[in-house]
Amino acid sequence: MDDLGLSEIELKILKYHKVMGADYSKLISHRFGIKLCEAMEIHKKLFNLGLLEKVSGSIIDYHTNIKRLKTIKHRNHTYYVLSRKGELFLREYEREFGDVEVDLKYPYKR
Repeated sequence: MDDLGLSEIELKILKYHKVMGADYSKLISHRFGIKLCEAMEIHKKLFNLGLLEKVSGSIIDYHTNIKRLKTIKHRNHTYYVLSRKGELFLREYEREFGDVEVDLKYPYKR
């Protein structure tokens, strides 16, 4: 496994994207209790390492529990999602060092 020198928070953000999917830096900063500029720098670093990729497209669908009801929203932020390289890295990391723990209880769990 490549040693990328990732911090604990960077690993947790990778795990977050694996579990929760696409999200943006402002929401990450809120959920992890870090400054927005720090969240943006982490996303930029992980993107430059190839562990995250930007989500293409300008529209996102939010589905609700009510049958056939959905809201379509234009993206106002840059969304990031775990890349294939990121998935493989996280899998190998957790195999070698154990699970990365991320607290995703209500209201943050989807």
